[in-house]
Amino acid sequence: MLKILRGTIKNTIIYSIGTLSSKLIGFILIPLYTSVFPVQQYGMLGILEITLQVFITIFGLGLSQAFFRWYWEKKDSKYQKELYFTILFMVLIASFTFGILVIYFQKPFSILLFNTNTLTLLIRLLVFTTVLEVINIVTLTLIRLQEKAVLYSFLTTVKFLVQLLFTIYFIVNLHMKLEGIYYAQIIGAGFLLLASSPFIIKNLRFHFLTHLTGTVLKYSFPLLFSSITLIILSVTDRYMLRFLTDYEDVGIYSLGFKFANFLRAVIINSVNLALLPVIYKMIGETSTNKRFYSKVMTYYTFGLMFFVLAISFFNLEIIKVLSRRVAYWEAYRVIPVISFAILFGMLRDVGITGLNIAKKTSIIGYVTFFVAVINLLIDWLTIPRWGYMGAAFSTLTSQIIYFSVILFFAQKAYPIPYELKKIGIIIFTGVGMVVLSQLFNPLPAIIRILLKSALIILFPFILHLFNFYDKIESESIKNIWLSWRNPSSWRSNIRRFIKSNTDTK
Repeated sequence: MLKILRGTIKNTIIYSIGTLSSKLIGFILIPLYTSVFPVQQYGMLGILEITLQVFITIFGLGLSQAFFRWYWEKKDSKYQKELYFTILFMVLIASFTFGILVIYFQKPFSILLFNTNTLTLLIRLLVFTTVLEVINIVTLTLIRLQEKAVLYSFLTTVKFLVQLLFTIYFIVNLHMKLEGIYYAQIIGAGFLLLASSPFIIKNLRFHFLTHLTGTVLKYSFPLLFSSITLIILSVTDRYMLRFLTDYEDVGIYSLGFKFANFLRAVIINSVNLALLPVIYKMIGETSTNKRFYSKVMTYYTFGLMFFVLAISFFNLEIIKVLSRRVAYWEAYRVIPVISFAILFGMLRDVGITGLNIAKKTSIIGYVTFFVAVINLLIDWLTIPRWGYMGAAFSTLTSQIIYFSVILFFAQKAYPIPYELKKIGIIIFTGVGMVVLSQLFNPLPAIIRILLKSALIILFPFILHLFNFYDKIESESIKNIWLSWRNPSSWRSNIRRFIKSNTDTK
């Protein structure tokens, strides 16, 4: 199991390069956006971003998830190439069909999102971006299945650089507004498609697997429904802010959410890119897979909490450094709440493993729909009273409920001995430390930064007070410390780490 974990960590590091580059654009451009766009217009950008997520989910029909499930049914290159062609062809048909429908109803969409029918250009740009993105997602899924982490990182980095340069050019040189952002996204997605074309051609076999169509769609539709509901759940806060308050609240909340979402966009996505193929590969290892799944949840929570603490502790400093206008600074209050909501979202993603293994995907859809309704109700009660903070606590509450209900059904379908007591210790310790860190905000900058940094370093030692570590874990931590405490040994340690993972291939 340790070899598998080391291999997963190695791929996670490689994937994080590509994920970081693809997601970093949103953070790099924040100073530009906040200096060019007023808060209200940034709120409109937030609505466009979440609408793009909804479109990508619907246009893709959840077929990429089915691709994961069926790719390893036969370890035969001919079958896998035919499956890739089948999934890609189905995605093309679906995306073009939905794209034509959206363009036909572009004026109603413009009125719904912006209270005007004059912004139809943005709707069309969203459609073109979506079609290119869903095509690229299928190819990137195949790259993940083949565990080509370096190729994945290369392609996403190329896309990032192209998109970044064109965004700056369109906004700074051509003085475009929101449409410049989406022209750049279209060009970036087009470059990724062009750069990956040799890989696409190499892995295609032009034969449509007709007999799999019904089975794949039957598997995908519940996942599509749950994905759509999950997207709606994750974006309801901003849509409800849009209808119950104003674009200024949407703008402040969207900025805080973007910073907190660094956890999902970069850290969680990077881990999941490496972890998901391993989870499916481990299904047949009945003697060790349940312990592996259990430890994944524990170690994942432990590692992610460091990032939750960092982004929550330094929320005020981050916002002030990257946001040019004082009107945006209130967004720092949202970051800790959304960070913990994202942590529970990760726990849900891991806890759902049992339902995926048992192929009971319909339960996921029902639970997601239930939680989405609960989220709407909480939004309706809290946003009129507390604005963007009401939306933040609504999101956190919904994610806690979501994780709890999913885990209940997953454990009935495929019991896994998760270490819930340890996970509870991590979470409650983290919450207490975040509350304490916020008391330092009135202090001078250098003092509060030093105190907050010290708190992060103390986190694993505080866990030790609660008897968090097993004997073997304590010994492993001790060995790691002895091995890495001397900087002169870092180079040899890194070489040994890389060699050990190469040997496991």
